[in-house]
Amino acid sequence: MTPSIKNALFSFVALSALAAAPLGCSVGGTTSCDFRESTGKAPEPRCQERGGIQASTSFKTLCEGLGGKSIDGPCPDGAILGCDISEVDGTVVDWYYAPKTADDVKAQCTSDGGEIVTP
Repeated sequence: MTPSIKNALFSFVALSALAAAPLGCSVGGTTSCDFRESTGKAPEPRCQERGGIQASTSFKTLCEGLGGKSIDGPCPDGAILGCDISEVDGTVVDWYYAPKTADDVKAQCTSDGGEIVTP
């Protein structure tokens, strides 16, 4: 392969990656989904916060599809406890609000295989 073809191929791949970033592959920032004022199902006292690669535009679409309120930024203040259910790429924390109790959150978090975090 000639150097000019290699350069053209490299440029194409780099530009393709940049073009795909707004479609849900962006890295950085925080996005949340507040289920306390659900529009589709019964409200639940929970808000899921995602950071890093997990904070994507596809998460916003999923949130709204599930009846949650999409938020650009962290979940609102007032959570009792959180449950860090992060995997490999980015962070995922479920924040729980009243009427849930700290014991409720601890039991749910254990069931989800997560780690308790404080607000």
